[in-house]
Amino acid sequence: MRLPIRMARVLGERTAKYRWFAVLYLLLCFLLLPSLVLGLSLAGWRVLAGVGAPFFGVTVFIAMVNVMQTHSPRHLPTKLRNWDFLPPWMRSLKPLDRLITRTAICCNSAREEQPGKGGDEEERVATVSTQTVDPKTESAQRKVQLAFDNPVLAYLDESRPGVPVFKLKGLERCNSTPL
Repeated sequence: MRLPIRMARVLGERTAKYRWFAVLYLLLCFLLLPSLVLGLSLAGWRVLAGVGAPFFGVTVFIAMVNVMQTHSPRHLPTKLRNWDFLPPWMRSLKPLDRLITRTAICCNSAREEQPGKGGDEEERVATVSTQTVDPKTESAQRKVQLAFDNPVLAYLDESRPGVPVFKLKGLERCNSTPL
């Protein structure tokens, strides 16, 4: 039961950071991958197994390395303890984000209107400053930033001052709504 919640949280964080990610996810998971599997299955079971088995093997390997990186990195070779040896386009969505925001007309006009957005110098300074911060502090700051940028969470305190709230005896722990 916890895995779908974690997966939804990761997808939500990615979508909050990269607005185009939701569209890409929908196209990939509900159009391209099913079409690919259908096409391979129509070609025959040998073709499907020949393409699917290596893809499945690589996926399992990446998942195992990720789990070992978080739980027991000392058991991994030094090169596999992090993904820094890979090119940036294979370990981050930032290069794809730059490409999409350059080509998308709506995103370019929005970035031009907001001062301080999209500058490579600021991005480099932010990267250097986050490297020296404690990981727990960085995670908390990231969560605060995601909540700040989320318009749904903009009204965290919905109680109106001066509105009487009736509390029933025995239900002090329950949050009553203003009547």
